[in-house]
Parts: sequence; structure tokens; C-alpha cells
Amino acid sequence: MKRILALSWCMPPIVQPRSIQVSRLMAALAEFDWQTDVVCVDPSSLREGINLDDSLNRSAGGRVKKYPVPTLQDWIPVRVLNRVFPALPYLPDANWVWKNAAWRKLNSLASLSPYDAFISFAQPWTDHLSGLQFKADHNIPWIAHFSDPWADSPFAKTSNWVKQKRLEMEEAVIRAADAVVFVSDETAELVMKKYPANWRSKVYVIPHGFEPEKPATSIKEPEPGRPVEFIYTGNFYSSRTPDTVLEAASKLMKNADLAGQFIIRFVGPISPEYPEKAIRMGLESCVKFEGLVSFTSSNEFCRQADVLLVIDAPSDTPSIFLPSKLVDYLAFNKPVLGITPLQGASADLIRRLGCPVVDPKDVDGIIRALTGFITAAKNRPLPLPDGFHQTAAEYEISRAASKLNDLLTSLIG
Repeated sequence: MKRILALSWCMPPIVQPRSIQVSRLMAALAEFDWQTDVVCVDPSSLREGINLDDSLNRSAGGRVKKYPVPTLQDWIPVRVLNRVFPALPYLPDANWVWKNAAWRKLNSLASLSPYDAFISFAQPWTDHLSGLQFKADHNIPWIAHFSDPWADSPFAKTSNWVKQKRLEMEEAVIRAADAVVFVSDETAELVMKKYPANWRSKVYVIPHGFEPEKPATSIKEPEPGRPVEFIYTGNFYSSRTPDTVLEAASKLMKNADLAGQFIIRFVGPISPEYPEKAIRMGLESCVKFEGLVSFTSSNEFCRQADVLLVIDAPSDTPSIFLPSKLVDYLAFNKPVLGITPLQGASADLIRRLGCPVVDPKDVDGIIRALTGFITAAKNRPLPLPDGFHQTAAEYEISRAASKLNDLLTSLIG
């Protein structure tokens, strides 16, 4: 059996997209005869309030083993340091204090038995800095797995000095890594265009993957006359907000033929300002906020919904983001409504599925899209577009694991 050493701060039972994706990928990789040892954070060392779900743990028949390492990031002295030196949480992120602890654990495991390859997963970016330190000590093929852009992130509002430091960190990682993995062509292009052309030879694109639903899963038959249910899972931050969706809902409620015919449900840790805004707009009957729930409960909400919502931040340039949430949605075989920039990774996938895409700032377009689904739902269940299943199959986790296996095999060959 081939052996891989992995570093991912985020692993189950922590409920975060990165935790779910990495554990899912490592479990699927076991089908290709890989034994994976994963160094991750010890959840018990984090402050209370973090969302945990033991059902996410995957041992893959003993082929995925976790080695939790405590972190000091929530210690009062560290939090004081972050306040006194506000650049620290960006060099590279709030998990910086964990870097050396993770590196020591990697060294300890590598000293006990040989590994064929090593892979570090960001975010957090601290994982890649620990990986860079580990690579300097061990001649093991290293894959640096990116999900989002690092130095080029449009959400990083930092000083020019911090941006330069982050760029230097990113460059050091990409220079030293034997392979660099991105989840979309758009992200790969954005990150790599500033580097020498010959570095492109180490770049690979492996999208996020979903696990197909088991055939035995029971789904409640839609009740005649039941409102059409749209659901969004996740949170909002920066310029990604539900404001235009709430505005569209408000206008729909003024239409006598549509009022009472739909429900928009938000599931996730959403700021109180949005439920309060919905109340002020008089949307209590058609907009529901479920708050933070378990991963299992979140999936159940998706199973019972009619349409799954993707809501992204507006952008004047093509969006590079392919959120794992969109790929997770594919498991439920439900129509997707993409409220996302018209050009970009998400829009491209949603169109290939045969589903509609509306710009996040286009309230009238959102109204038309919602109305189209409400009208079509009079004859439930809503039909899936032609080609939906064929496109979705490209994102099954077995495909992602196969691509990663091919890459690993080429590196150790």
C-alpha cells in the first residue's frame, strides 16, 4: 500500500467546507490503495462555539488516520498579540501560531516510517508554510493544494506591505512544491499569470467533488399546493449578501398570484442583521432563517427543497471562485439557481447543468428566475435540464480522487 502524509488544519469533526472536502477526498483516495496520515488541529484546543459533527469522521476502513495537534491560537496572550500587531493574523492568517507545532508533528511522523508523498491543504495558508518548512527537511514529493487564491484574493483587505509579504510567502511555496493543485482553471490562471511560464508545468486542476446520494435515501413527496422552497446553505461575508434576494422576495409578495407560493430558506451561521432586515420588510412568512445546524441537518434541508441557491458576491470582472457548496448541491439532483457574476467558474458550471444564472445586482432578473421556478413547480417534481446528470457526474468525488491518484503516481514514479 502507498502511503501519503497530509497536512490539513481543518478536518472532521469540524464543520467547515475545507474539512468536508479534504476528508471526502482522502477517503476516496483509499480506493486507489493509499494510506493517509493527516496532521490536523485538535478541536478541543479551540474556543467553545465551533461547530462539530462526529458523523463527518471517515476512517475509510482504517486507511485514513488523523493526528490532532493542539493550537494556542485562542490563548489570551496570542489574541493580545494579534490586537497589538494587527498584521499578524494576515501573516499568513489567524492560525500562524500553529505552524511550528504542525511542522514538528510532520517531522515526528516522517521519522517513524517512510512516506511516498506529502500534501498540504489550504486554507488556512499556515498549512503551506508548515509544508514549506517540512519540504526543506525531507526529500518527499510535495503537492500544495490551493482552494482559493492567496496573494490575489479579492477579499483580503490589507496594507501594501502585508500584500507584499503574502506574495513572497505564496511564491516560496509554489517555487518549492513539486505540484500545485487548484480547483478551477480561473483560479489557476489568476495565481500563475504573475510567475514564470515554465512554472505552469507543475499546475494541475482538480475540482471539488461530491458524494452521490445513496439510492435508499427517502425524499418526502411534495404536497399539492405546498409553497415552492428555495434554499441557501452557508454564510455571508464582505460583499456577499442576501440583500437583492430579500428585495426580490419583497416585490414578489406584492404580486397577488405569487404571494404565499414560495419560501426562501437560509441555513447557516448568518449575521442577525439579515433576519432583522427581513422582519422590517415584512417577509416573515416567506423568508426563513434556520441558523447554524449540523451537516446532516443541512443536507436534509437540501433534500426537501425544490431549488438550491448559489449566492455569490457581485464582481466587475469574471469570478474565479468555484465554491464547494455548489459542487455539494449536485448530490441532491435538484435544479440550481445561480445568483452569481455572469462570467466565472460558478456561472460556467451552472450553465453547463442547464440551470439559470442571474447577476447578484439584478433584482428584476432574480424576480424572473424565481417566478419561472414557482410557475414550473405547479407540476412537481421540477424536471432537471437535459445534460444535468452528465455534467454533474464529472464532479463525483471518485473522479477527483482518480485525478489526484494519477498525479501522485506520476510524482513518485
